[in-house]
Amino acid sequence: MNIKRVLTIGLVLLVILASISIGYGAEIIEVTSVRTIPNPATVKYPPGDSVYNSVWTRLYESKLGIRLKYLWAVDQSQWEQKTNIMIASGDLPDFFLASKTQFFQLLNSGLLEDLTEVYKKYASSQTKKVLNEGGPEPLASATFNGKLMAIPFTALAKEAVPILFIRTDWLTKLGLPEPKTMKDVLKISETFTKKDPDGNGKNDTFGFPVDKDLYNTVLGFFNSYHAYPNIWIKDKSGKLVYGSIQPEVKTALKALQDMYKDGQIDPEFGTKDMNKVAELVASGKVGIWYGAFWSPLWPIQDLRNRDPKAEWKPYPILTIDGRLPKLQYSLPVNGYWVVKKGSKHPEALLKIMNLWADIFYFNKSDEIWSKYGNEPVTANEIWQNAHAQVHRAWKNLEQHYKVVGVLKGTTDISELTGDDKGVLERVRRFLEKGENTVWCWNKIYGEGGSFDVVDYYKKRNCYIMDQFFGPLTTTMTEKLPVLNKSQSETFTKIIKGAPIEEFDKFIGEWKRLGGDIVTKEVNEWYESRK
Repeated sequence: MNIKRVLTIGLVLLVILASISIGYGAEIIEVTSVRTIPNPATVKYPPGDSVYNSVWTRLYESKLGIRLKYLWAVDQSQWEQKTNIMIASGDLPDFFLASKTQFFQLLNSGLLEDLTEVYKKYASSQTKKVLNEGGPEPLASATFNGKLMAIPFTALAKEAVPILFIRTDWLTKLGLPEPKTMKDVLKISETFTKKDPDGNGKNDTFGFPVDKDLYNTVLGFFNSYHAYPNIWIKDKSGKLVYGSIQPEVKTALKALQDMYKDGQIDPEFGTKDMNKVAELVASGKVGIWYGAFWSPLWPIQDLRNRDPKAEWKPYPILTIDGRLPKLQYSLPVNGYWVVKKGSKHPEALLKIMNLWADIFYFNKSDEIWSKYGNEPVTANEIWQNAHAQVHRAWKNLEQHYKVVGVLKGTTDISELTGDDKGVLERVRRFLEKGENTVWCWNKIYGEGGSFDVVDYYKKRNCYIMDQFFGPLTTTMTEKLPVLNKSQSETFTKIIKGAPIEEFDKFIGEWKRLGGDIVTKEVNEWYESRK
């Protein structure tokens, strides 16, 4: 055969193979972006690799025909400042993750590409499932005059509402029944404070911890009184009102004040942040904790490491009047993936996002997961290198269903993704080998764990969402620091014993200092969204 003919045929075959491997034609397109650096404690790179050149960037090129070039990458702590400087300079990459404030700044400046048609044409069914799983609000928050101006970086929200955790080994020791009412919870708090549950002969335990910012550890307690501080809720007329100035908050503050007077709350709570409060749990000085589903992982596991006999159980929030609880949450969006106006390939964002959804949430191949997800031997979190991530609203609850199903024999392990199998493996290590260091995984995902409570909430729709998710209003920008400071100082003083009437004074002051104007602006925004 003619050598020239052979070479020609070979060249044609190479082109065809390249086209197949890319999947979108032989032409390589280049797009730019910026990003944060993955956590060095959990992400390790082989020689020659980095955040700029990883298995994920190479996958984008080989699978999608997209050469992704990062203009810069910084630590998470520097992200917002670095992005602000970039926006101010006007030198924008093709796409990047913007904060809520940055998104509105770019939108109002006319710097963003309309993604309406791009989303319809290029978003895969899996990506659409991820973006819509938490409800219509995330996409609605990025839509203006019928145009989709960004892709929301969706996050879990309803999964992470407060859960009531109680030390059941202390309940048994003190002869207390498990709580069925809020009155029972208050009685348990009192007994844990006064009956020396740790058995050291000292008066050094508290009912439950309170942090100086109040809402990290006490939000579930407020919700038990149908009080919803720091969010905007509908009143009976359908108007938006600020949760922090509603009468239910006053009732909850009075209950906290009574507990403080009774010694059930650490007298130094006003100076302790979350890390200091967590130390109370780890040192075995409290037996009640209002926290998210991951609380067994932190801070409760720290106690288990010290005292393997310490046992905790999660319960749904109990309310003061026996009605179903409503747990507050905010818009489940961590930011917005934006495309620079005029970018030649806006579809690149969606194609990269599709690949993330395929591999992280829907892939069941162990080989693919170990290469692009989590390396099984080293636990290297390779998935952190993936760009344009969006998160499922109910991913962890679904994992709970799968793990329990496999343990009961009702779910075949072939139905699990690589991430699911990692959770199952840890739960089994506790159940089958008694490994105390993974107690938390069973207490979160196993039977009787956190997600039994999340399942309870979901089935009964125990949620109330912050109804304001627009840009800061003019008055908010100017007055919020003053209003928030007044609220924090007043609530802390009341808990420490100031007359409860101080709450009424606070409402008057809040309105006078700009709250009434903010309320007007919030409702104008709310009406404009209808």
